[in-house]
Amino acid sequence: MPPPSMPVSPSDLPPPPPLSGHEHGERAVVGLAIALGVLGLLWVLLLLQINRLTQRWCWVRKIDEEQRINSKGQKWGKKMIGEASKEQKVTMDVSEWLDKYKLFQIDELREATADFDRSCLIRGSVYRGKINGEMYAVKQMKWNAIAELKILQKVNHTNLVKLEGFCIDAEPCICYLVYEYVPNGSLYSWLHDPTRSGNLDWHHRLRIAVDLANGLQYIHEHTWPCVVHKDIKSSNVLLDARLRAKIANFCLARTGHNAVTTHIVGTQGYVAPEYVAEGLVTTKMDVFAYGVVLLELVTGREAVSMEEGRALWAEAEERLYADGAVKAGKLVGWMDGALAEQSSAVEGAVAVMNIARACLQRDPGRRPGMVDVVYALAKADEASDNYSGEGMSAVGAGNAVIAR
Repeated sequence: MPPPSMPVSPSDLPPPPPLSGHEHGERAVVGLAIALGVLGLLWVLLLLQINRLTQRWCWVRKIDEEQRINSKGQKWGKKMIGEASKEQKVTMDVSEWLDKYKLFQIDELREATADFDRSCLIRGSVYRGKINGEMYAVKQMKWNAIAELKILQKVNHTNLVKLEGFCIDAEPCICYLVYEYVPNGSLYSWLHDPTRSGNLDWHHRLRIAVDLANGLQYIHEHTWPCVVHKDIKSSNVLLDARLRAKIANFCLARTGHNAVTTHIVGTQGYVAPEYVAEGLVTTKMDVFAYGVVLLELVTGREAVSMEEGRALWAEAEERLYADGAVKAGKLVGWMDGALAEQSSAVEGAVAVMNIARACLQRDPGRRPGMVDVVYALAKADEASDNYSGEGMSAVGAGNAVIAR
């Protein structure tokens, strides 16, 4: 029988064997690796914390800067941009829509226009100025520039005034649109300025009518969505060195068709009846205004009588169009005196006045499109070339278009 086991105390255990030199080295390496790992982890954590604090500091500074800019810009554009800085809003929108245009510097615009001196003023807020030997027209705009920029970036036609570039004056938040310079000014001045009136013969007037029709056909038919100018008038038709017409001033223009608005804008004497009554915005309102310009070209009269305040189209409706198509005998007494002396003008003027009659229909659905107008004008051009002095009735070709 084995003897009973006895409890063993630590003092009774034999001592551990002594470590060799190799084992001492391994333990030292392990300890050093652990220490270095801990230090590396602490360093990474420190870098992360520094980065987080740096980002937070930059974010706080950005918020403070935006608040400072917003506070400064509120007086320039709360209605348009709410709480955002107007400078930021204009810069953002321009960079989005006009990245393909030349960026002018405010200093070169000031130098070109003698610091926007009245001696360089063309009209309104448009100045002429020469930059690097090239003449430009510089339009000064404030908060309402963006709508015009969005229209201009999508149109390009020889009968539209070309936008060459832009400039933003950051401090007062003003946008400058830099256009090609059209040297002969507006059609209005050629028709109604006593120093110029009578200087346009029938050939040039008909050519201007065709140019204007081509420009309108382009924005109505060849842009998507279509563009409605909304302010066609003789003062927005500019004449170049060859007296070819270009449409200007798209600040009221809008894209789309059959829109309705309660904010009625435009120029008395050119505004279509359905737009005034119902706020209906369609391309046919441009057709109506174009008809008024045709009346100006033929009669030399202003769109609204200075004496009576009556619209030219309403007077034509009563005096010329009451009996249907216009006849030469009735028109001669109403024509511009400078044209009445040109025998070749009468027959073409009759055709143009009948085109104007179609454009001025009170029902917009009965007005022709600009494609039809361009075709009818081509026939009027033929009538002028073939006039013999004997025919006294409207040209038959094109009546299917203009007798709607």
